[in-house]
Amino acid sequence: MKMRKRKKNVQQIFDPKKMLLSEDSSFPVREAYKSLRTNVMFTLPGGGSKCIGVVSANRGEGKSTVAINLAISISQANKKVIVVDCDMRLPTIAAKIGINGKPGLSNYLAGNEDVQSSLIQHVEEYGIDVLASGDIPPDPTPLLISEQMNGLVKLLKDYYDYVILDFPPVTVVTDAVIMSGTVDGYLVVVRHGLSEFQKLKETFRQMDFSDAKVLGVVYNGKGNRSHYSKYYRKNNHYYYYYDEYYQKSPSESKSD
Repeated sequence: MKMRKRKKNVQQIFDPKKMLLSEDSSFPVREAYKSLRTNVMFTLPGGGSKCIGVVSANRGEGKSTVAINLAISISQANKKVIVVDCDMRLPTIAAKIGINGKPGLSNYLAGNEDVQSSLIQHVEEYGIDVLASGDIPPDPTPLLISEQMNGLVKLLKDYYDYVILDFPPVTVVTDAVIMSGTVDGYLVVVRHGLSEFQKLKETFRQMDFSDAKVLGVVYNGKGNRSHYSKYYRKNNHYYYYYDEYYQKSPSESKSD
């Protein structure tokens, strides 16, 4: 009797940390993020700390991975950097890095925690600090537009060279654009074969309406390894192109 081999559960064996920059990452991947880091720094010239928002039109486009890897690349340039998970509806940062997801941002904004003493987690492996999203609140929007949030960003900018905020998709909720007065510039992440033109157009419409400064577009997952770090400038925006360099996880269509 011929026995069939049981298929492995891909969901169980997939390691999200394989998507993050490390010494094991390929040379094209490391160079791609160095290119992104360099161009972001040139797009935001001058002294002082910078606050960068990372957004997308839809879920599953890779914005959270881009936010983490950009932070890692910036830390490799001997800069102090923190990633703040501002997606308090479907957070992914903590799970991707492998740290505790709560307490975090929501708990601080609700007045339940001291951000300096208990919430910021240092991830030695990547050389970055992280403020996870915390417990999921009933309505995150009022927390993000609060004076507490504005004060938090100012506090973080006093200590870090770069503060990277990972936001929910723009076409899902307005959390990202309502903070345009606090954020120095936004990166918009789009994914080859997934991003929809009308939703991307709506994303830019909302950002333009709120006077948000768009630093550029990160085009993710093109899969052409001979063009892993091309970029060009059009209409005063930088457009970056990067390869697909990791195996897509089974859950990536639901989160990023």
